[in-house]
Amino acid sequence: MARRKRGWIDNACYHITHRCHNREYFFKYKKYRKFYLRHLFEMQKRYPVYVLDYIITSNHVHLLLTAKKGQHISEGLGYLHGRIAQYYNKETNKDGSFWSDRFHSTLIQDGKHLGECLFYIDLNMVRAGVVKHPSEWDACAYHEFYQTKSKYRIINEQQLLKALSIKDIDEFRKWHTLTIDDMLRKRQLERIKFWSNAYAIGDKEWLQNHLEQVGIKRMTIREANGINFARGK
Repeated sequence: MARRKRGWIDNACYHITHRCHNREYFFKYKKYRKFYLRHLFEMQKRYPVYVLDYIITSNHVHLLLTAKKGQHISEGLGYLHGRIAQYYNKETNKDGSFWSDRFHSTLIQDGKHLGECLFYIDLNMVRAGVVKHPSEWDACAYHEFYQTKSKYRIINEQQLLKALSIKDIDEFRKWHTLTIDDMLRKRQLERIKFWSNAYAIGDKEWLQNHLEQVGIKRMTIREANGINFARGK
């Protein structure tokens, strides 16, 4: 099957997922997760890309990104994931592939859909059974959401609040804490594939308008778990 050509949208939010080659646990050791975070920080300094959320698991990564020029996301990820592969191969004296094919990007509508994607990312390692709460995993944005440090911050707080239509960080923290606690109490931890393999996720009208604007015809809008998403036919 031919790959879908990416058409990056300006001022849009994207959920990025990228797996290690053959689902290997290349991020099993903390030093490799730390190296990824250092270069994620460096990426958002070198490229005009805003990081809204992230988690580095043992064998894949999730990023929630936005940029005024969508193409900058592709350029920034090319730098970031290229550096990670080079570093790992040098450290381990290996020559093989680090990443499995290319990363996947899912366009996410601002507001409630972005919020649901945020929680899907934040609960990843809980869903995997590795930790009982997001705060227990080292390489994730949860710690930045609740810390006041200003140095070496990766998350762009202003852009995150804007995309979620939340007025300030205190309101965000209250909403985020209550929602996480409620989802954990209700065990709402199902792995929902469309967050990582759909073309776009949003309201049905928003999806229809977007597909028309970019001229994509070989897509169909589907619904699952009360959420609309666009996938290839």
